[in-house]
Amino acid sequence: MDLSIPAGQRVLLTGASGSGKSTVLRALAGLLDEESGEGTGLLSPPSRPGEAGLLLQNPSHALVAATVFREVAFGPENAALPRAQIRERVAAALAAAQVGLDPERGPLEVSGGQQQRIALAGSLALGPELLLLDEPTSMLDAETAELVRVAILAAADGAGLVVAEHRLGPWLAHVDRLVVLGEQAQILADGAPGEVLREQRELLQEIGVLVPEGTSAARPVATRPVGPEPAVAALCGVTVPARGLTTPLDLEVRAGRLSVLTGPSGAGKTTVLRTLLDADAPATGQVQRPEPARIAAVPQNPEHSFVATTVRAELSASPWATDPVLAEELLERAGLAHLAGAHPHRLSGGEQRRLATAAALAQSPDLLVLDEPTVGLDARRRRDVLALLADAAGRGCAVLVATHDPELIAAAADRCELPAPDPAGPPPAPRRRIPADALNPLTLSLIGILAAIGSFAVQTWQGGLLALLPTVLLAPLAVRTLRGGALRLLPILLSAAGLAWTTALLGDAPPLSTEAWLLGLKEAARITAFVAPGVLALGSVEATALGDALGQRLRLPARPVVASVTALVRVGHLGRQWDIISRARRRRGLGGARSPRLLAGTTLALLVDTLRGAEQQALAMDARGFAGADHRTWAAPSMLGRADLLGALIAGGFLVWPLLAEILAG
Repeated sequence: MDLSIPAGQRVLLTGASGSGKSTVLRALAGLLDEESGEGTGLLSPPSRPGEAGLLLQNPSHALVAATVFREVAFGPENAALPRAQIRERVAAALAAAQVGLDPERGPLEVSGGQQQRIALAGSLALGPELLLLDEPTSMLDAETAELVRVAILAAADGAGLVVAEHRLGPWLAHVDRLVVLGEQAQILADGAPGEVLREQRELLQEIGVLVPEGTSAARPVATRPVGPEPAVAALCGVTVPARGLTTPLDLEVRAGRLSVLTGPSGAGKTTVLRTLLDADAPATGQVQRPEPARIAAVPQNPEHSFVATTVRAELSASPWATDPVLAEELLERAGLAHLAGAHPHRLSGGEQRRLATAAALAQSPDLLVLDEPTVGLDARRRRDVLALLADAAGRGCAVLVATHDPELIAAAADRCELPAPDPAGPPPAPRRRIPADALNPLTLSLIGILAAIGSFAVQTWQGGLLALLPTVLLAPLAVRTLRGGALRLLPILLSAAGLAWTTALLGDAPPLSTEAWLLGLKEAARITAFVAPGVLALGSVEATALGDALGQRLRLPARPVVASVTALVRVGHLGRQWDIISRARRRRGLGGARSPRLLAGTTLALLVDTLRGAEQQALAMDARGFAGADHRTWAAPSMLGRADLLGALIAGGFLVWPLLAEILAG
């Protein structure tokens, strides 16, 4: 490839699904290295934050922080901007990207469309000289997409802009150049948008970028009359306030009909689908659904449903997919026959969506539920997916799709539109304040360290029990809920009990004698005094606050600290990822909730998802200046106050008390 983009030029990059648009954006950002393939002549990484800003196609991979505010502040922090300027940049970027969320919300806890806007705000906050956006409005409703588009164009005023998109219409009037890619990113057309559309229309239709004249992308869907057909699935007066669905919802999905669920980003479409599929329990109302073997689902992130090592095997992986002829037919109709031997995780985003849809249809379900199945697809592939759904409805399947796609909406027989969400989102669960919140994370760490050192003074069981007294007295000051404290202490207590048993059985004293049990009690008390204070103290510390303290107070190298905080934030969401992946596998008939096969498969899938996510996260972090951020600033201060002086005294008490306890015990 030879591609030169002058400074300040606005370029629309398009091509068939899987043509390499995302790879080209990475190369333009200087973030594609030889390890990604057999690339030569690649650009060097950005020399400073703000030189180039890259927005990834999957927004969840671009999110690195625990709150919306710190997410958007990540780039300006890497640029070492003053704290006041960081706050100004964050406020401006959030407004430009139409985020409209509480800055303290967790970015991984909101909808895909909201995540897309948060990730965009993170790119805009650096004011990059070259803005590289991979389908920045693909998960947004039309009204919000237009507002975001205006904001992007305003932010790119005077800067370079390259937008990879399948939907050309909204961008054509605002760009200087249209570049069309073919297979393996070969440039098939390059020039002024009007000129390329006029002279290369047949080519664009042939590769699937444009719909041929005289045809409609929204093919009529074969449906059956409503009257005699019973509802295959239904929601009656359902609310899920914890996920923002507060208005009672009635919904019927009938056999032989394509139904769509629409509404602004964050309105609760995914929540409705999860409730219908038995993933979320409604607070009110009733749910009707077929038995699990008659339901198939395609999640918003198709990778979460993959279970096989090849595309062909994926279509027959479910025990409910029993027709090999149908599987081969679906493989061909989804345009994936030439990729039959490829690994599902190596496909492009659009190819993965088509594969997940074909695999769901291979189960011949009575109810098919899909979340945004046409995101990332070119015009031809969107029509192919719509044809698959129409064919399923024509065979009597009830099809429900959550979508913003106007062509899919136009083709549907039934439509349910959700109201706009509360701009601030559902109110966050109140966080109970505890005395430990007044202490700096370093002070809490000091308590744990000195308590561990002091525990070595324990020499008798009487002294060991006395040594635990401060932990018992101070535990309520560091625990938000009794259940949370108990869960934190349970592994320690189980380990202590196991140590006491093995010491009583295998120690120097006669096995299981009174002397042996007292010796075991001493060891159990010592290990509890060694670990419990630190676990209780640090259990209330947030990863971001700890990183702020390590970077600002101890002056540790910024990059290892930030990388560790990012990893800790992601670890906190592994439970949610586990639930998503395991449910996707159960819906494909691959075992019950406690099936060893399901547990093993989910563990491996979670590992793969985490490793792939880490790779994409590293890319997203480097796109916002992390690679060269040896010196950075911090958006929030890490304070040391009078409470920390008291905390230091408590830490000193944990250090000396076990020795005093031994003296008191004689």
